[in-house]
Amino acid sequence: MKQAHNKKTLELLLINYNNINNDLRKSCEEKSKFEKLIKEVQEALKKVRDPVVYKDNMTALEFAKHLATKANERN
Repeated sequence: MKQAHNKKTLELLLINYNNINNDLRKSCEEKSKFEKLIKEVQEALKKVRDPVVYKDNMTALEFAKHLATKANERN
């Protein structure tokens, strides 16, 4: 895969590619295209780590600021 996708995006792509591929009735160029995409997404999924989820769905930077604020309040 050319772009870096997160795990959830890759899982959704895999589901959609499988659904499209299953709906194609005949073996054709389109079907082989989706079979190739399915293999690529499966390989990419093996390499992607689970995302880190911080308190209240904060980003890493927001969580760091939150921790810094709490530390400053204690001092």
